[in-house]
Amino acid sequence: MNARVKARRGPPHELAAHLGALVLAGLLAGLLSGLLSWARIALNEVYLPGALENVAGIDPRGAAEPFAHRVLVPRLVRFVCEHVLVGSQPRAVFQVLDTLFALGAFVATRRLASALFERRWMVHVSSWGLFPLLAIHYVASREYPFWYAWDMAAVAVFAWGLVLLFERRWTAFYALFALGTFNRETTCFLTFALLFTGWRREPKPSLFAHCAAQLALWLAIKWWLRSLYRRQPGDVYQSVWLENWESLQDPLMWRWFLLAFGGLWLVLPFVRRRIEPAWLRDVVWVAPVFALGMFFAGVWTELRIWGELVPIVLLATLAGCFSPRAGGARSSG
Repeated sequence: MNARVKARRGPPHELAAHLGALVLAGLLAGLLSGLLSWARIALNEVYLPGALENVAGIDPRGAAEPFAHRVLVPRLVRFVCEHVLVGSQPRAVFQVLDTLFALGAFVATRRLASALFERRWMVHVSSWGLFPLLAIHYVASREYPFWYAWDMAAVAVFAWGLVLLFERRWTAFYALFALGTFNRETTCFLTFALLFTGWRREPKPSLFAHCAAQLALWLAIKWWLRSLYRRQPGDVYQSVWLENWESLQDPLMWRWFLLAFGGLWLVLPFVRRRIEPAWLRDVVWVAPVFALGMFFAGVWTELRIWGELVPIVLLATLAGCFSPRAGGARSSG
């Protein structure tokens, strides 16, 4: 038995080389995550009320709605500053957390890519390619150079939500879904991901029960946050469809649309039918639903609002252009 274990593990020098590669990859990913976090804060010098120290839970004055509802990261920073690293500056804690969330998004994207793709180079390209695309959305875009505490956390939550949906780890998924809703309301699009990927694979009663449970959980959290912060200034929902409609008619604004996702979204419609496995092809339908929602609730040229879709667009475009694992992935749902 010991001989079989040793055979599976390979010679000691191969194991050492593998561990060394993992350590180097981890250090590089951490470095890139830190640089992304530093650039996001250092280069985005415009801070809106509710963006940094003014976020609900840091400044006693709180923040305007809907910023006041995005409490997860600000409350965590407040806890660290008051109970763990007493006297530390919120900005520094925000930056460390931002780095960890970027690293978490990388790990989740790599894990999902490893499950979807057989070719190792596709796993490497799709995971490391996350960093330049996030830099485009959160650093390079100068139309709205704003920094928000919840942005990178939202990317990590959405990426891990996709992983847990794919692996069908429901307990962990619902815990993440609840926590993520306290960070940003875009967790509702994970329910659409479940609906689209499960439509042809799940028994309809089970599928609808999960969707109903997630909707109820999402509404309950939003109602509770609304009751807590109902006295804050601003509105929970601000329609911006007219601004987006005008941007679509302005040729100058199209430079931001073309920049989104590094231009990969322009390729995706032409290769969608070639995407394998089918689970990834189906999850792409989240993108147009997300875009429709943001047409009314988010400024399209503010590229940071698209961050949650970056792993989907990256993985799907790569899968459509090249050949992933024949016969699909290990999980069907």
